[in-house]
Amino acid sequence: MSTPAGCLLDKYVGRDVAMEYMLACGDVDPQGESVNWLPIGALRAKEFSIEWDTVDATADNNKGATRSSLATYKTFSCSGDGTCMRKDGSQSNQTALFKHVNNPQGTGGQPVAWIRITCPDITVIAYCIITTIGRTMPHDELSTFNFEATATESVFDVIVIDTPTVPDP
Repeated sequence: MSTPAGCLLDKYVGRDVAMEYMLACGDVDPQGESVNWLPIGALRAKEFSIEWDTVDATADNNKGATRSSLATYKTFSCSGDGTCMRKDGSQSNQTALFKHVNNPQGTGGQPVAWIRITCPDITVIAYCIITTIGRTMPHDELSTFNFEATATESVFDVIVIDTPTVPDP
């Protein structure tokens, strides 16, 4: 049975997820009206995760033989890889991001940026240090780029919100 045109499926593929960045400091409201999000275009893979550090809280009064743990700090990380583009601009912005990471200007000398990942169900926004950015150019294959980023302290922490639904045209 086929799905009629305009119907939304329960599942989605990675190309339905947008990954964007904004060069601004951690005290700039990433949900403000004057923000300028730039797509990190030509991505083939996007990934993000939240991981909590834990400490052992086991004591001699624990019930049973199960350790007790407490969460202390969380780490948000994200990454992406895609195809290199000859032209930067409205759909790519890879060159500008690479240049910023190499020589951070306007962000206190730190290779930081706000990263927004918009999935069909949730949107995640985090102020990140871009820890790795690179390119691979094999002799007879597609040239690709990759980056990795980790959230750092900001006024707004890591923001997770429901993605607004857009009505069918």
